[in-house]
Amino acid sequence: MSNIFITGGTGFLGSSLVEEILSSSDDTVHVLVRGKNIDEARARLLSVLKELSDSNKLDKNLEERIKVYVGDITQENFGLSQKTAKYLIDTSDLIYHSAAITELNLSLEKVRGINVEGTRNVLDFALACKKNGRLKKVSYISTAYVAGTKKCIFKEKNLDIGQDFNNTYEQSKYEAEKLANKYREKGAQIDIFRPSIILGRYKDGKALKLDMLYKPLRSFSLDLFTKIPVIEGSNINLINVDIAAKAIISITNNTKNANRNYHITSPKVSTLDYILDLASEHFGFKRPELVQWEKLDFYKDYSAVERKILEPYSPYFNYQTEFDMHNTLTELKKKEFAFPDFDKENFIRLFEYCDKVGFIKRKEKNAAVR
Repeated sequence: MSNIFITGGTGFLGSSLVEEILSSSDDTVHVLVRGKNIDEARARLLSVLKELSDSNKLDKNLEERIKVYVGDITQENFGLSQKTAKYLIDTSDLIYHSAAITELNLSLEKVRGINVEGTRNVLDFALACKKNGRLKKVSYISTAYVAGTKKCIFKEKNLDIGQDFNNTYEQSKYEAEKLANKYREKGAQIDIFRPSIILGRYKDGKALKLDMLYKPLRSFSLDLFTKIPVIEGSNINLINVDIAAKAIISITNNTKNANRNYHITSPKVSTLDYILDLASEHFGFKRPELVQWEKLDFYKDYSAVERKILEPYSPYFNYQTEFDMHNTLTELKKKEFAFPDFDKENFIRLFEYCDKVGFIKRKEKNAAVR
């Protein structure tokens, strides 16, 4: 039985990591949660975990294995008391650093404060744990989109390839990875996991965060767009949140290698054309026309409101980088773990959840007009 310290445990992927650890092991999870006090923080985490539960309840034995600490990664030792920080430093076997700000349109200064400086504090904490001799390693959750705007086969060992970035989120995660590499040189054992676009669960479509892909699809379902700009040969790489969590935990627990990067991405990509076909048919909205990028003027053919809706997501509809998965597939093959296809049935489960919670409503006449 191990003690697992986790940041970002109430987040979309972080909560799935907590759930997977609890359900697949006897480990105790020590979760750092922002909050006014311990009662509020614990209630927030348990609420998220109950929502993920099939029964909307948590087994009492599971609850007893959840330890919550009120803290903030932007502060040294997360703002914990000296006694509490020492306890965690002395007893932590693994660290999952999942806390991050994921909004795409915030200032670089604000995003850096959490995604870079917050990561620095976590890694300083990890070095203190390592001196104790108990910590095995840190599993740091980055993003595949540290590849930025570069069109290439992006290998897991790559980082600085002369890329630019689509937004401050990508840049901050790139800077955080550069920081992690410096801490590797200081002796920290850090595995870096790079998920692609994370969507709802494979098993039932449930999603605690409806953002990437979901928000633009909702706009399309409201018939706000008749045309969408696309670049020929582009793709969208998607991963279910529960599959991502299982893959990350499997590699963390079973690999003997250290200081490697892993692309937690789908071996088979999707296209916007395919997704729109499925979504328009399922929800019953008029499918927007896909128009080659060079045939549209983004500033003349779209209003300011339309641009605001499309701009954050358009780069991901038109991604032309391939994510190499050698390290990931090599390690998961040992555990006979296979990534499921992002096929029609997978999408339909996601769409049905959107309809169930009212985020994208299915129209009575379920027939798409092309």
